[in-house]
Amino acid sequence: MIKIENTQLVKGVKKPISRLALGTAWFSLKDRDQIFELMDAYVAYGGTTLDTGRIYGESEEVIGLWMEERANREKMVVITKGGLAENDFGRLAVENLQDKIEKDITQSLECLRTDYVDIFFLHRDTESVPVAEIVDYLNAELERGRIHAYGGSNWKPYRVDAANEYADKHGLTGFAAVSNNLSLAVPAAPFYPGLVSIDKAGERWHMETGIPLFAWSSQARGFFTGRYHPEMRNEVNGIQDRFLKRMVEVYCTDENFERLRRAQKMGERKGGYSAVQVALAWVLHRPLAVIPIVGPRTKEELISCVAALSLKLTESEIKWLNLGL
Repeated sequence: MIKIENTQLVKGVKKPISRLALGTAWFSLKDRDQIFELMDAYVAYGGTTLDTGRIYGESEEVIGLWMEERANREKMVVITKGGLAENDFGRLAVENLQDKIEKDITQSLECLRTDYVDIFFLHRDTESVPVAEIVDYLNAELERGRIHAYGGSNWKPYRVDAANEYADKHGLTGFAAVSNNLSLAVPAAPFYPGLVSIDKAGERWHMETGIPLFAWSSQARGFFTGRYHPEMRNEVNGIQDRFLKRMVEVYCTDENFERLRRAQKMGERKGGYSAVQVALAWVLHRPLAVIPIVGPRTKEELISCVAALSLKLTESEIKWLNLGL
């Protein structure tokens, strides 16, 4: 059986971090039994790292119940996110930011049935808030022991640099990780306001700083399943489903359909891998410390993700998949 390799990438986190993190945004209490089985399977494959967020509905509650029932909290690396203003598509609550962070962490700990989270990400950045304030707030939480490391989700490199320069100057702990989007399919625009995707310059920044990337939507929200086709662009104005319409607007470009075609062809050439697996392998082969966040909903989808770890790509194949870029 292929196992998920583990490594220690994040300063402040002493536990091993999985090569694949399990995304849990869709978790709900009504699907508790199914989700428990999925998480059990993830652990059986060697997985340790769970990615959740304060705004992910019942996700934290499900994880908390599962860890309590399995008595495995100290074996799991729990990542949660907070700091979002309610009903504002991911903008930080600029007023009373410290109170917002404290409230979110308190609620997360209650739902997760624990007294600390391994990594806390601010879910978005509001660039009008000085990084010094944010670093001070989060260092206070480190001192309380409620978080063991922190970082930014959808933060631009220059802001992380500024935050870490301030932390270094004042003897504080800086950002230990970043969670932005990275996938073979390149979004034409942010899927939601405030989202940040990694480009070539971003990859170079991660390599130069050594700051690990937890890549959300590493499989491009299902684009490589083949369920989307170019003709859908002609029907976009009539699509009622909001998610489907946004997928067409963001991912259904000529360049991405060519990437899909090449991923399908590469999968066949490599012995029967799917385009989804090839796309995930492409992320795993990026020359930086990257942990893809995957969101399987079934054991079969989980097995597919794990199998992608065995797919080896050459430098020329990696470049060919991304249209020579």
